[in-house]
Amino acid sequence: MVSETTAEALPGTEAQQGFPAHECCAGEELRGLQGFPGKAGPPEIKDDLGSQGEKGEKGERGILVANDLHRQVTALERKVQVLEAELNRYKKALILKNIKSIGKKIFVSTEKEDTFDNGKFFCAKAGSAFASPRKEAENTTLKDLITPSKQAYMGISAEQTKSTFMYLNEEAVTYRNWNAGEPNNLKNEDCAVMQDSGKWNEVDC
Repeated sequence: MVSETTAEALPGTEAQQGFPAHECCAGEELRGLQGFPGKAGPPEIKDDLGSQGEKGEKGERGILVANDLHRQVTALERKVQVLEAELNRYKKALILKNIKSIGKKIFVSTEKEDTFDNGKFFCAKAGSAFASPRKEAENTTLKDLITPSKQAYMGISAEQTKSTFMYLNEEAVTYRNWNAGEPNNLKNEDCAVMQDSGKWNEVDC
């Protein structure tokens, strides 16, 4: 308790025994000499540790998560590359005139006359291949691209076997629309062409 009167510590009074002097109401403080240190208190008592908690669930290992993300990114990059390749094929096709599509196939005519080998090279450069109708509807679509009184090479040849006409990827031909009496296996007639009627004939490549 703070006293409302001012008092000084006198020799031999409480101040010398280490007790605080009285304080005045104005806030001025008079202190006596510091007393002797008291006895040390009892040592600190440490609490016992509590019981161990339940083991938590095992977390995912960072390396596994990183590997999984890497695989997903790689798969997405491959898909993007495939889509870009398809887009480039369509772009190249759209540059040319006379385009017909059926299902997932797009038939394109250059309206130029050239050799079979040059045609193969041109188609490959455009990311495509010689047209190879595999059913009647495709044959009809391709026929509509042929200039009247002209004919067009197809991706069907007997160059490899010299007897049996096959697709250029060496698969057996599954659809045929040959003219009567064709193919007749005459010498050097190893390439198939489509006439403006839609019928097939064999010619020298």
